[in-house]
Amino acid sequence: MADARTAALAFLKEHQAGVLSTVTSDDKPHGSAIYYVADDAFNIFFVTLKTSRKFANLQEHPAVAFTVGRQDVPQTIQIEGVASALQHPEEIGAHGMDLMKALTSNSRYYAPITKLDNDATAIIWIQPKSVRWADYTTNASGTENVIIDIPLTV
Repeated sequence: MADARTAALAFLKEHQAGVLSTVTSDDKPHGSAIYYVADDAFNIFFVTLKTSRKFANLQEHPAVAFTVGRQDVPQTIQIEGVASALQHPEEIGAHGMDLMKALTSNSRYYAPITKLDNDATAIIWIQPKSVRWADYTTNASGTENVIIDIPLTV
């Protein structure tokens, strides 16, 4: 299990984009591609406009799902949790620099949100409640060896 946790965390941290799934106020699903950073406890942090649909959805229904996957190497991580906007400057500062680095990592294209006034944006924290790691590159057979629920505490 420790190897799976290490692999899942490494996978999560080596990527910067994923899909956030939220629910609208009229209970319809909504998916958004987001840039993110993650910490060693599978917490996800991302920035969004306060006028975005995802922000409105999070205010109404804070339960979310977040997925990162890749096709060339069949691996995926799925996180379910609760999202909330960071409020305190020390929390925002702790993750803001990492987010800006991720958002501007492409020298040719980068998220236009980096050009906006800080008052128009919010840094969102997804506190994980469950993490599921799927690694189809293993030679093992059966889903119990491929899809693993990762414990949130070590």
